[in-house]
Amino acid sequence: MIKRKNELRIYKRLRPFIKGTVTAFAVMLVFSLLTSLCACVAGLSEENTVVPALITLCISSAAGGIITGSNKGRNGFFWGGVEGALLFLIILTTSLITDNADNGQLITKLLCCIISSVAGGIIGVNLRID
Repeated sequence: MIKRKNELRIYKRLRPFIKGTVTAFAVMLVFSLLTSLCACVAGLSEENTVVPALITLCISSAAGGIITGSNKGRNGFFWGGVEGALLFLIILTTSLITDNADNGQLITKLLCCIISSVAGGIIGVNLRID
């Protein structure tokens, strides 16, 4: 049986990632809704929504990196990269489960997640948002 003290220690280590991931998905939801609304109003086809979707992914990854980096307090480059990899794994798992994986863009999505989260982690460490 795990003691209460160990549970708190594990939660304390995972809390920045939980906050960052929840923030990233909240930002992703808002920007996805705005992008889809603009696409419907403009009458864009599905092929024309790839770039706005990648921009949404970059913005949400950066937001998650900012929150994770600011909560960790140091090594924003590393912790932002870990947050980006975590976001990519969640997105990849979800797309594989729903059988909606676009294999041609996996590397692009991975790079967008990691580069944006690393930049967000560096910014978050310097901002120190709590």
